[in-house]
Amino acid sequence: MIREYLNQTATLKTTINYNEYGEPVASEKVIPCRFEMKRKLVRDRTGNQVVSEATMYCIEPISPDDRVVYSDKEYAVISVLEVVDLDGNIIYYEVDL
Repeated sequence: MIREYLNQTATLKTTINYNEYGEPVASEKVIPCRFEMKRKLVRDRTGNQVVSEATMYCIEPISPDDRVVYSDKEYAVISVLEVVDLDGNIIYYEVDL
């Protein structure tokens, strides 16, 4: 159902480890998505209110440690919402960047 609307692509940088300096080591994967540039106030994982610059919809699992590259700009993942159907299955993810 949502797959037909995922007509854009972004690069997902999934954090797989940290180096000796505490910097994230990431694996990159191109994923189909729907990207909307809109600002809104959201809460991050620590509960602080921050401004989200964009919202991305995708079917790939994403965590708040990941980063997303879209149109040559890298975004940090602020929050992830799992959208589920009536059976409790995850349909897609709504990601605030």
